Amino acid sequence: TNRSEGECVRDRDKQGLCSSGHAAPEAVRKGQSRRVPREAGQSLAVVCPLTAFTKMAAVNVGDDQLYEANGDLAREVANVVPYFPYKKIERFYDVQGLLMHPALFGKLCKAIAARYRQLGITKMIGFEARGFLFTQVAVELGVPFIMARKQGKMPNTISSAPYTKEYAGVDVMCIQRGAVGPGDKVLLMDDLIATGGTLCSGIELVKSCGAEVTECCCMVELKALRGRDRCLAAGAKSVWGFISEELLIIKAKLPDDYVDDGAAH
Repeated sequence: TNRSEGECVRDRDKQGLCSSGHAAPEAVRKGQSRRVPREAGQSLAVVCPLTAFTKMAAVNVGDDQLYEANGDLAREVANVVPYFPYKKIERFYDVQGLLMHPALFGKLCKAIAARYRQLGITKMIGFEARGFLFTQVAVELGVPFIMARKQGKMPNTISSAPYTKEYAGVDVMCIQRGAVGPGDKVLLMDDLIATGGTLCSGIELVKSCGAEVTECCCMVELKALRGRDRCLAAGAKSVWGFISEELLIIKAKLPDDYVDDGAAH
């Protein structure tokens, strides 16, 4: 026979079970189970304290350990990021090594998102081109991802002042007009911070929109080049690097005919 949801709920309460099938706490067995309305016009739902706690624990436990700078996950990532002699520098850290390990890359993005879920980020800006790899962080956070591109690459933009690139030459960075607005708390994301020129161009753009650069985030930080100090002086509230250069000790295996064909970009 068909029975009402209310009758089924009462039976579960009498048996000491919640709607998820867990043994109910003493208060529930005594008829004090907590019911909260769903949407207007729908039946009441029984809230299971054990289910709620389990879900909360699955999200929160160990998050701070996941995104610990130079921690276990950082070391795992560092072990798959080789360096090459490239662009006339001895050590060019190649993110392609990490991308060959999709599960590990996904774990990294989730860990970064866990950090920024606590900071109330409303927008995320990634820099052309390798900063675009981290769009998954924005997806995990549920916030818009905004492309910062070089001049002439997309329509309806506002531009930074020219900045000196890490390797050679100068460039201008752009975001679309209206993508960032007053009151936004913005995360700036790139794969690496060296001198900080690229990130500083983003800081300038965000400030011009009346928004806050809550943090500059990079997978790798080359501390000796003091890009952190430059970003803080430009107006970022904080700078965070996940992996320091001293962990990146894997030298790429080069073929005998290897040629440094890197060009400024």
